[in-house]
Amino acid sequence: MAQPAPLNGITVLDLTRILPGPFATMMLADLGADVIKVEHPRGGDPERSNPPLDDGTSVRFQMLNRSKRSIAIDLKSERGRDLILRLVEHVDVVIEGFRPGVVTELGIGPDAVRATNPRIVYASLSGYGQNGPYAMLPGHDINYMALSGLLRYFGTSAQPRIPWLPIADIGGGATMAVTGILAALLARASTGVGDYLDLSMAEGALYWQHTRAQWWLGTGEEPRPDGLPVTGSMPGYGIYATSDDDWLSLGCMEPVFWERLCSLLNMPNDVSRQHDPDAFDELDGKIRRVIRGRTAHEWFQVMQTKGIPAAPLLAIGDALNNEHFQQRGVVGGPHLHDRIRSPFIFAEAERALAAPAPALGADTDDILLSVGLDSDEIAALRDERVVG
Repeated sequence: MAQPAPLNGITVLDLTRILPGPFATMMLADLGADVIKVEHPRGGDPERSNPPLDDGTSVRFQMLNRSKRSIAIDLKSERGRDLILRLVEHVDVVIEGFRPGVVTELGIGPDAVRATNPRIVYASLSGYGQNGPYAMLPGHDINYMALSGLLRYFGTSAQPRIPWLPIADIGGGATMAVTGILAALLARASTGVGDYLDLSMAEGALYWQHTRAQWWLGTGEEPRPDGLPVTGSMPGYGIYATSDDDWLSLGCMEPVFWERLCSLLNMPNDVSRQHDPDAFDELDGKIRRVIRGRTAHEWFQVMQTKGIPAAPLLAIGDALNNEHFQQRGVVGGPHLHDRIRSPFIFAEAERALAAPAPALGADTDDILLSVGLDSDEIAALRDERVVG
């Protein structure tokens, strides 16, 4: 008999909006947590109206906020603050993404919340952290990547480029927040006491820079975007044009894969030359000329049979329909909210089934009733426009 989803029984109060925080709480919901999304009664999360729209609803909002419940509370009102402090008596995790100091000004900061419930794991997710010279600077993903040293290593040395994926938001922010929250929950299981997590997206992105830092610390030289083995300085590890004007990736870094590639491409005399910097242009040119002779699909088929690490550069639509991902059950759901499913596949614990994103305030009454308010109190709060 399957066990419940890993975070079954954990309740999260989500005070975040836009992308990094909602991505983190989506991950927690995918792992089985009950996520209560707090939104302003008038308008809610701005993502609700962002294009593209499907049947009048934001596709991005639907995907980021699946399996959550929505409660609409005006956090700037005194009664709204009191409701949050009432709610935190019944939850395990609070996560917020406001400018540093805002939650304290609202009366729902970590000190107030943890005084109400010492078992709470409270996480603040911000650009540069809650203190330090840059704490109050406005910023976005591009700025966090830049300050962490990450942005310089996309494109070439002559012209850095912005990656299409918001790496600091999702990698340095959302996934690092989830890791910290889970660690604090694990510690709480033995101590009985929660914790406060001050997470900076810029610092999360800096943490991802270990491989670049290792090069600099080990050699004293600044790594070049196009000068490391994993960025194209080694023949057989790169992106190659194919006959159908598409692209194929090769990952022949280890000797065994390089030998297999040389055998396939009729380059037997080049097996010993992969690490010769003077031979790079010659070897890279040979590989490019041969790879240009077939389609990406044809090469992928051949290289699968030869045990060579290769893959075509799929567009996102093709990836969502890829046979491997479909067979693994991580793509292909019938609804927008579960087209890309959780990648967490456990042997014993069941996968939490994704539910549609909630309408604004759809669960307000049920949530407030569950923490002890009665129908008359809720009606009065609605009349006062404290809740929606």
